[in-house]
Amino acid sequence: MAGAGQGSESRRSAFLQLRVTPTMHSAITRLALDHDNLTVRALVMNALKQTYGLDVPDEELRDRRGRQARPAHSEETDHG
Repeated sequence: MAGAGQGSESRRSAFLQLRVTPTMHSAITRLALDHDNLTVRALVMNALKQTYGLDVPDEELRDRRGRQARPAHSEETDHG
């Protein structure tokens, strides 16, 4: 039986690798840290959702530590 036991398409995951320069890697990592200490994965998933309107479930925007990404378009406010 083809596909038996593999789960639904929406529950499976696939790897996506991207080769960038060391400078770009550092910049992306810094962006993730500056946005509520997110993982790079959570930052990229949020950017894809906000920029291109991809269907990214909210649970995919949480990093492995369970923190929620802020929307990419939110403005920083001075609370002091």
